[in-house]
Amino acid sequence: MRMKSIRSRRWGQAGAVGGMALLAGLMPGTGVASATHVVETPLGYTCTTASGEHGADVTVSVELPVSSPVGAEVQPEQVRIGVALAPELLGELPEGDSPVLSGAASLRTTVTQNGVSTDVMWQALEIPESAVDADGDTNVEASGAVPTVTPRSSGAMVFAAGKLQLDLVVRAAAGGEAAAPDVVPVTCTADADQSAELGTVQVPVSSEGTVPGTSGQGPDAGTSPKPDARSADAGVAADTGEVTPPDLPGCTILFGPVAAPPRPAHGYMAGYANVNKQKAATKFEDPAHLMLQLNSMLAVYSCPTGSLTWVHSEGTMDYRGKPQMPPARSTFLTFGFMPTTATVEMSLTGPVYIDTFNDGAPDPETGRRKESTTATTQVSLRLYDVSVNGTPLDVGPNCRTARSMELSLTGKGSTGSGPDEGYTVKSGGPLLGSADVPPFTGCGVTEDLDNMFTAAVSGPGNYTKMMQGPLCVDGAPANCPEPPRPKPQR
Repeated sequence: MRMKSIRSRRWGQAGAVGGMALLAGLMPGTGVASATHVVETPLGYTCTTASGEHGADVTVSVELPVSSPVGAEVQPEQVRIGVALAPELLGELPEGDSPVLSGAASLRTTVTQNGVSTDVMWQALEIPESAVDADGDTNVEASGAVPTVTPRSSGAMVFAAGKLQLDLVVRAAAGGEAAAPDVVPVTCTADADQSAELGTVQVPVSSEGTVPGTSGQGPDAGTSPKPDARSADAGVAADTGEVTPPDLPGCTILFGPVAAPPRPAHGYMAGYANVNKQKAATKFEDPAHLMLQLNSMLAVYSCPTGSLTWVHSEGTMDYRGKPQMPPARSTFLTFGFMPTTATVEMSLTGPVYIDTFNDGAPDPETGRRKESTTATTQVSLRLYDVSVNGTPLDVGPNCRTARSMELSLTGKGSTGSGPDEGYTVKSGGPLLGSADVPPFTGCGVTEDLDNMFTAAVSGPGNYTKMMQGPLCVDGAPANCPEPPRPKPQR
């Protein structure tokens, strides 16, 4: 059954207010610029969420010029979108008292002139944080800068409202546990039994005709809002230390970043690392012990494809008290004909930074959320206990890469109802990536062997595949106290 919310009294006299503002704008001496007028338009929308279709009261307020010459940019000002959200639109609220919400709104507008229409997106309009009314409608207001529109010929320019998209971030009130917030995407369509017109700008006939180089029909939408519009890194807190959410092209931060008490976890990882020049791989069969601190920071983005949640974790390895993989013994045919055996020691020279992105809302058909994780760290390689064709070769204790190299591994999967699929941080799985091995230094005791090992091992794009096992962490008692040890997979 379709549910329709009761019209909000907050916006009940919008038409009268808009009419007074228009009249005041045309009167001299009132302190309001005579070249503009403010229009508030109450509209009925039908909104779709995971719980179904629900009615919503929407009011769009905008300040527009009364008139504008041909070729001059028309800048809508003071854009506000008020929405009365029925409880059904928000779904199940987070546990705890007084949940709060924030987010962003995007409104597709249509500008029509001389029978030609142009779609203009008013997007990344900020919804400031406010308390949720669990018993009645929750009134929110989105505002921000929007693009300009340039009339290319004379004739009235009519602005109208279209599809409305809300990305709502609902979380427990401050003071509770800093858990990942719920992201509620809401897609709204204006009801057909009404006029969605927002306002009109008169464009008088110009003695110069149309703007050169144009068709003379319809307006052109600007590609960007005015300079004080929200940028992609808006909302980044200044007190979150050195770790900040990555910049995502076209995305805006809706919530955060916020620091959270990290969740300790541990597990194991084993795998293969190619040595391209040898057309072979080092097998790290003895699993490395991972020591992790999960979910120490989080943020929520609004992106053109939907909302994304970013979760940051950090970790290290532990082998006999050192941050490294267990040593691995490998044999290669150096230069294609000489069997060379060496022990490879891979050590961390910094922490492992783990960035996870998952869909803010589950797929409506599968109920699952896609998840992508990238683990990045700096490592160095040391070679020792080397023999060539069965004869020991004294390379000394410091035969290693001349500098650290970046190792970046990515795993993709999904989580939701039922077992996790692919890779997730909690359940483990395959992590894929590559590394550029730097030149070697410090190799040799009685002779300089740096060039030999550099020629045999160093080079770009060495493919790496690691298998991470499930973690021992709160909420996964089956993997505690000793989580499973994975086996390398090619």
